[in-house]
Amino acid sequence: MNFLDKASNLGVPYVLESDLTRYIIITNKISILVCSLSLSMFVGGLAFFGPLLSVKLSLLFSLFFLLPLALNQGGHYNTSRMLLAIAISFASLFTSVFDKFEYIRLEELQYVIFRVTLLCSSVLPFILFSLEEKKRWIAAVLINLSFLMLFDPIHNFFNVGYFQLGFTGPNYLFLNVVFVSCFVILNGSTYFLKKSFENSEDKNQDLIKALSHQQNELVKANALVKEQQKLLEVENAGLNKELLEKNNQLAQTNEELIQHNNDLQQFSYTVSHNLRGPVASLLGLMLLTDKSTLTKENLTLHDHLQKSVHTLDTTIKDLSNIIDIRNTISKIKQRISLTHEVEHIKLLLQSTITESNVDIRLMLSQNDLYSVKPMVNSILYNLISNAVKYRSDERKPIVIVKSTRTHAGVSISIQDNGIGIDLEKYKSKLFGLYKRFHTHIDGKGLGLFLVKLQTESLGGKIEVESLPGIGTTISVLIPTAVNPNHQIIMDKEWGKLYYDAFINTTFVIWKRALHVSEFKEFFQRCVDFNNAQQCPNWIAEIKKGTKADDDNEEYNKARLAFANEMKRTPLKRLGYVISSENEPADFELYKKQLTEFYQGRIFFFTKMDDALNWIQHEIEKDKETNQVPVLK
Repeated sequence: MNFLDKASNLGVPYVLESDLTRYIIITNKISILVCSLSLSMFVGGLAFFGPLLSVKLSLLFSLFFLLPLALNQGGHYNTSRMLLAIAISFASLFTSVFDKFEYIRLEELQYVIFRVTLLCSSVLPFILFSLEEKKRWIAAVLINLSFLMLFDPIHNFFNVGYFQLGFTGPNYLFLNVVFVSCFVILNGSTYFLKKSFENSEDKNQDLIKALSHQQNELVKANALVKEQQKLLEVENAGLNKELLEKNNQLAQTNEELIQHNNDLQQFSYTVSHNLRGPVASLLGLMLLTDKSTLTKENLTLHDHLQKSVHTLDTTIKDLSNIIDIRNTISKIKQRISLTHEVEHIKLLLQSTITESNVDIRLMLSQNDLYSVKPMVNSILYNLISNAVKYRSDERKPIVIVKSTRTHAGVSISIQDNGIGIDLEKYKSKLFGLYKRFHTHIDGKGLGLFLVKLQTESLGGKIEVESLPGIGTTISVLIPTAVNPNHQIIMDKEWGKLYYDAFINTTFVIWKRALHVSEFKEFFQRCVDFNNAQQCPNWIAEIKKGTKADDDNEEYNKARLAFANEMKRTPLKRLGYVISSENEPADFELYKKQLTEFYQGRIFFFTKMDDALNWIQHEIEKDKETNQVPVLK
């Protein structure tokens, strides 16, 4: 393989043009191939016919076919290609003539097979030359054609013609027409194939050049980006210095708040890690204690110690759950009526609105949305109260509240005709903590800071347009809530609690019978959520078991305590879902007790869909009797 590679690359190292390099390699490989075939014919002819003259010529021509390799090595690339393009035709015609001088039995086929060789070798000019080298490949094609057309005249010249040797085929001369036609077809087809190939190659080269140009442009652009990046780094250094100064000022102002937050984080970490780990280890060690080796007094101490450790473990878990509950509840999205919220804010600001004759107009094309209700209420209150506070004494105060639905959520804008803000002067400080722009009016400079903070915490954004003496328009985007109908509060292998904001309903899924500790945690989470969200509609689905696994006095006390807690919440209706095959033996008595306890606010169902339809029907009845605000 190494020898073939070296022979194929003879003359290549001295050439810089890629196209010529390819043709040199092709010439070398074809020369080696033809030489090998000629040697094979020599060996085969020697075995079949003995040392005839034509057999000896095969050996001579095999060496002749190596001449292009030597010419390429010497730098005569064009000569080597031209020689190879016509060498096979010449060798075929030469051998055909001398083959008929010395023969045992001459056959008519010998006047055909050499013509086939001439025909096959005629495509070599298209392989060895590009079409741009017209003079060379046309010359080679014409020479090969002349060898084919002069086949009979040359044989007749040496007195070995077809009819001279006694053959009498009447249609023999028509072979010339057939082979010339085949020559034209074969060479014409090869020409068009070569032309198509070179056109595609030219297009590829143009594409490569275009890509190379684009790459160079990208390199230049990259250099420009790096240069700009250095400039930005310098500018960022200056901004970082200013930011550090602002942060120092903010840190001093909020030092007490930060300290409290750090204390809370430390407490959470201590509960979760520093305390729970040792307590768990202590529980494990007590389980490993061999009580049989203890005296009666020590056994009593051991029992008291075990109860104390369990109590401590329960307390730590409860504290951790409280932190987890508060973090979860704060993210719950509710259905919010903008009309209801604005009317509530107008009641809070009623004295100022009446005193200053402020006209608050609602232009709400989208009245309801789903988001964190306390945050949206705080955003609206701060924006409307600012619009009222910074009114102009030169005209009747007008505040317009608009809302529209966008692809990203609900856009709410508060527009006033008040004194306005000089944005060119104060734009960079607009949302700063404790930043005020009208010192003649009382204020803390906290409103816009809180609005921006709360809007961004919801995933939205805020924009401000204002002109001094004309008024201000502040727009906030409240993003569309993700899955507001299935907001998971808790999900464990024994129970699940989630909230559906579409129908303002909380779902309690009881997956199996619970242990007392699980029961306490489950219902405490329900009570805490209801106290925070004030949800009137509940659905409880009992998938398996209606009582705790360890049903005892402790369970009954816990159940009574949490039931009383739920009774004091704004619970309006409770759908209890349990399949008939899952009902316990004393279920009718249990239903009666629950109905009396909840004073008729509980209804029982065997399917979840039935409970949902009942809840939705009751909500519609409330709307008709104006018991709840109608959301448009």
